Amino acid sequence: MRKKILISVALLLGVSALSAQTPKREMRATWIAVVNQIDWPKVNGAEAQKSRMIQILDSVKALNMNAIFFHVRMRCDAVYNSAYEPWSSDLSVARGTNPGYDPLAFTIEECHKRGIECHAWLNPYRYNINGSGWTGSNNHPLNYENTHPEWLLWYSNNVVCDPALSEVRMRIKSIVGDILSKYEEVDGIIFDDYFYPYGGTTDQDAASVAKYKPANMDVHDWRRDNVNRMIADVYDTIQAVRPWVAFGVSPFGIWTTNTSVAAKEGVPLPPGITGGNMYQEIYCDPVAWLKAGTVDYISPQLYWKTGGGQDYNTLCPWWANLANRFGVHFYSSMANYKYNEQTDPAYTIQELASQSLRNRTSSKDDAPGSVFYNLLAWFDHSSPLKHREFRNYFRANVYQKPALTPAISWKPANDQGLVTFNSPVGSTISWTYNETTDNVRFAVYAVPLAQANTPGVYSKSENLLGVAYNKQYTLPNGISTSSHRIAVSVLDRYGNEFAPRTMGGSLATSEPAQPNFPNDLAAVRLPVTFRWNAVTGADCYVWQLATDAGFTKIVCTRETADPQFNTSVQLNIKEDNKTYYWRVRTRKANARDVWSETRRVILSDGTGLSPVSSATLKADIYDNNLIIETAVAGPAVIRIYSPSGQLQSTTEHRLQSGRNMIPVTGTNTNISLINIQTENEEVTVKKAP
Repeated sequence: MRKKILISVALLLGVSALSAQTPKREMRATWIAVVNQIDWPKVNGAEAQKSRMIQILDSVKALNMNAIFFHVRMRCDAVYNSAYEPWSSDLSVARGTNPGYDPLAFTIEECHKRGIECHAWLNPYRYNINGSGWTGSNNHPLNYENTHPEWLLWYSNNVVCDPALSEVRMRIKSIVGDILSKYEEVDGIIFDDYFYPYGGTTDQDAASVAKYKPANMDVHDWRRDNVNRMIADVYDTIQAVRPWVAFGVSPFGIWTTNTSVAAKEGVPLPPGITGGNMYQEIYCDPVAWLKAGTVDYISPQLYWKTGGGQDYNTLCPWWANLANRFGVHFYSSMANYKYNEQTDPAYTIQELASQSLRNRTSSKDDAPGSVFYNLLAWFDHSSPLKHREFRNYFRANVYQKPALTPAISWKPANDQGLVTFNSPVGSTISWTYNETTDNVRFAVYAVPLAQANTPGVYSKSENLLGVAYNKQYTLPNGISTSSHRIAVSVLDRYGNEFAPRTMGGSLATSEPAQPNFPNDLAAVRLPVTFRWNAVTGADCYVWQLATDAGFTKIVCTRETADPQFNTSVQLNIKEDNKTYYWRVRTRKANARDVWSETRRVILSDGTGLSPVSSATLKADIYDNNLIIETAVAGPAVIRIYSPSGQLQSTTEHRLQSGRNMIPVTGTNTNISLINIQTENEEVTVKKAP
């Protein structure tokens, strides 16, 4: 007993130490499962179902969460007005019977009233979950048993649409396109982990194997490729119709246990992890999707506790780094249902809180995320005391403040401007914004008057009230224009934020930041700190890197309160000896965002570079001596590279103003490049052969 108490106290201390670090950006979502009415609707009739959904969304809002993953296609059916498939029997009606309202349209509208995102959750292939078809009152004319029996693969406990068929891929693509065209306010599309069925595939797809598999292709690779092509088709559809709609997939929480596969892909496996190999069983290959750039986020199902062969503290940072390596977001799906079921004593509130905080500390891209499966951990009214305890603990220790969802900041988007306030009516503020016909959103802030002129107040979650999808917001109790400075900023549909306008504040102008390191066309090795001059009154900066001068091919975009950004936290920036383009946007209250000049930079792997020097730092090699001339005395780091680009040595020196001579004899006669980096400058020289 004493051991258990000590463990709990340690865990609580860890949660307490981290809980104060509430990020401004974080995905805080819950799955809302409709299949078999796991979460919803659980009641009959349109009005009763609407009432329960409103209760759910009020609970989500009260917990400072900001998104739901709403189940809208479970078994080739629909919880929306589908052009292709029948209404779902999970709506407490016979399959194909109109429920009397549109649940997806209703849920999107109610989500947005509360500043909550609604992602439509689809099962791409599943037709039924019991190995049989739809019979009796559920035998609808649109069922694929009637219209396309050749599409179906039959397993002992599953029926799925055949992933090998181009017609099936086209139908899934068309279904997503149908949702996007009819529900233009939907915020995301998410698939779960049901591809080929769990338990494996033997000869169920024999006909397709014989007809479609290339003779020189392994059958397992072929099945994975079938799934990968479907994912790519869906992504392409979204980009063509509504590219700001986020597309995510929630794979099994272990990519593979096959070391040969990992070595082939150049992805080291997480140490000590054991478990199922879904790469080979259900043909789920998230690394392939990440490499192809066909997802905006991944939400792997890490339905395990801390410790053991599926250690959460090992898997979570592994997935976070993997997503970061390819420049997309990682939102961990977590097993809150195990707390609700109480079948495993390890699943306490503190364990789930610790996992949520681990998601934050594992994120290098300022885009952490937690997705709860499912909502019954805090919403099941059958055990109100237990679920109230969960809500209270998370609100006090994890989700103390609201958060914006992470932005899809790597896609090109138009800059936005400032709102114009109307006169408030009671506690309701409103504004106009006419710069675009796009469906933008708005972030609402309230800063205590005593802190109103403090730099960075709009970059912190503590001053964020929430998100408005329309042009008004009702201030909560305790917040007023007499006690707080109220501000509203524009969020475009990708989630990018622009300058806040304060109520009663005069319009201002902002000067562009002046980049000061690296110099234009400087060749640098990673990691490198990009620097620019601070702008007076700036709330924050947005640093951006692209492969083209027009910034249509963005590598990454990062917001920072400091006038610098270090690339060590952005793992998709590569050293490839290519020219990149970088710039900085300054954000200042009451002033339109303004971009700096664009500079070019060569991200070097240490080979094949010409000497580069700056106005205040020059270097050359003569007679096995490194000659450095600098106008500013100070410390310097000198790195020497071989012709193959391998780092040979790193030394630190104190440079004097003027000419410095540093011997390099004996270090390595096979020297290709020498990189000199001071506090403010960096040059690279190439040694003659």
